[in-house]
Amino acid sequence: MELTISRAEILALLPAAILFFTGLMQLFLDLGKSSANTRSEKTHLAMIGVTGILLALASLFIQGVEPSSGALYAGAMTDDLFGRMGAGVIIITALFCSLMAGGYLASSGNNRAEFHSLICFSGGAMVLLCQATNLISIFVAIETLSLAVYVLAGYFKNHQASSEGAFKYFVLGAFSSGFLLLGMAFVYGASGGSISLADIAASATHDDTLFAVGTFLMVIGFGFKVGAVPFHSWVPDVYQGAPVLSVGWMAVAVKSASFFALFRFVLFTGGGQILAQILAAIAVVTMLLGNLAALNQLSLKRMLAYSGIAHTGYLLIPLVLAVSGSGAIAGASIPFYLISYAVTTLAAFGVIVAISVATDRDDVQDLNGLARTRPLLALGFTVALLSLAGVPLTSGFIGKLMIFSDAIEGGFLHLALIGIVASLISIYYYLRPVVAMWFKEPSTSFDLIPASWGVQFTVAVCAIATVALGLFPDWLVNLSKLSVHAILG
Repeated sequence: MELTISRAEILALLPAAILFFTGLMQLFLDLGKSSANTRSEKTHLAMIGVTGILLALASLFIQGVEPSSGALYAGAMTDDLFGRMGAGVIIITALFCSLMAGGYLASSGNNRAEFHSLICFSGGAMVLLCQATNLISIFVAIETLSLAVYVLAGYFKNHQASSEGAFKYFVLGAFSSGFLLLGMAFVYGASGGSISLADIAASATHDDTLFAVGTFLMVIGFGFKVGAVPFHSWVPDVYQGAPVLSVGWMAVAVKSASFFALFRFVLFTGGGQILAQILAAIAVVTMLLGNLAALNQLSLKRMLAYSGIAHTGYLLIPLVLAVSGSGAIAGASIPFYLISYAVTTLAAFGVIVAISVATDRDDVQDLNGLARTRPLLALGFTVALLSLAGVPLTSGFIGKLMIFSDAIEGGFLHLALIGIVASLISIYYYLRPVVAMWFKEPSTSFDLIPASWGVQFTVAVCAIATVALGLFPDWLVNLSKLSVHAILG
């Protein structure tokens, strides 16, 4: 049998392939280099990364504005607009992390090729996960990205907290992979031996107990990846122990890729009312526990960890709609919210990168008087926190408005009301850093060194994007709706 690869298949694989190749280039070109970690001797790592990532971003548009939505590689992946939006989020996140990496790693004495290449390797796997359309490609992409992220979490191997967090992440991640694989086996059996999501949707019966259990186990596996309650225990410990930049990458890229894949899965296969009720219960507990646990956190990273858990709860609401058969109503909320969350969270972690370089801490009190010494960083962090809280005129407000409106339209008024209450609770802990930056006297030990240009650029661009998407969201809302309709056909 002749093996042929079409032009569409090559172009669909190109963004991920470029990221993988960029990671390899960084490793090979750093062989034999001095172990010194000054900015001047290691700038080639970030430059190679940024160049490769920009090429990967450009390759998303080589095939034109209208991508092919057909099955590629015998149904293993597709190149639809939904997958491209997910790939775009991952690649842009990788770009900003690479821009911040050089100065941050050099200041800590850890500027080596491994960190830069692991960003590219995991990013390539995440791009493939957003495009994956069968069970095997989904599992391979998840395991590939997970292995790279485990190493990133424990990258500071001389830090005990980093090693402990990475070990906990690895153990629970392996545990979640078991759930995911067992669920895939059940779904495979219930659908008559189908691995393609389209074939599963056509052949599986939602009333089949085996299919329902398999789908639920797969949701549990994804629940570990996104930090949904009760599968969230690793999140605060890993966030606190891991390098700040690794945390920013995990908070945005891993969550985004997992939700894009999970939403595609449930939109294809459904799951029935029982699974919808289970997901609704998980969403409620996740929203409330995440926000309540964040109230007393003094560590900025732990606060954002529980905040991320709460946002996972908000993002589960569109999944409830999709599982219950209202996928069209969920519409644009998932892609729009994830893009909004990405730029907002990157701005927040950019400021924490600058703080951690200077103080080696991430307490709220380390922000005291930041507005007097670095007003632009303080402004960027303020915009990010207000957006995470869902304050009007920010992208976070538009994202929450879309999710809660969809929930009401889909007949889940109680989810919308609980989400609104949870958002109101979050305002307290999001405003605490704002008060510290603008109204507190600078700490005597607070001596923030100048942030690198990559950090300042990231914070500025992401803060501007947060406000711009809050003021002019229509174009992205329409694009997100088109992406979901591309899946629905």
